[in-house]
Amino acid sequence: MSKAVAAIKAEIAKKQAEVGALKKALAALGGSSAAASGRGNRKPRSEAQKRKISAALKKAWAERKKAEKKAA
Repeated sequence: MSKAVAAIKAEIAKKQAEVGALKKALAALGGSSAAASGRGNRKPRSEAQKRKISAALKKAWAERKKAEKKAA
């Protein structure tokens, strides 16, 4: 039973890390859930903004991969 509990706790930790990484990526995009839904008028992004978003997403994905490797 303790192995099952440990596995479930590890899965919870992995999912929480993934949610945290996604929240960081969303924050980097400068939006909330309503803004990210695609409604409304959006201004074109500058190259600097695109680079910042790209870097934030890459960092979030790297953190998620790192968390997955630790859990495995």
